[in-house]
Amino acid sequence: MKEIDIRLLDMTLLLVFQEVMASGKSTVAASRLGLTQPAISHALKRLRSIFDEELFVRRSAGLEPTAFARELAPKVAAILALTRDALERTPAEAAGGGLGGTIGHV
Repeated sequence: MKEIDIRLLDMTLLLVFQEVMASGKSTVAASRLGLTQPAISHALKRLRSIFDEELFVRRSAGLEPTAFARELAPKVAAILALTRDALERTPAEAAGGGLGGTIGHV
């Protein structure tokens, strides 16, 4: 896999990828994310360009993930889960200014 400039990615792209993987349909993903279908198509085009790989193949029943997309899916899910976890800190963690660890505290 080629080296990817992480600055090209944003959370919306990852969310779009995850929703299309789950539903197999760009219109369903758009509805779930509060986006338009053209916005989903544009996001998928950006992802295809970033990864330099096809992610989905259009079929009569919807969008079928490629082998690359199936390999990428658990990694994207982990990134999104970690992000959600970081954003859902408890009030005690927020007051301490940390994410529950003691790095940098003496």
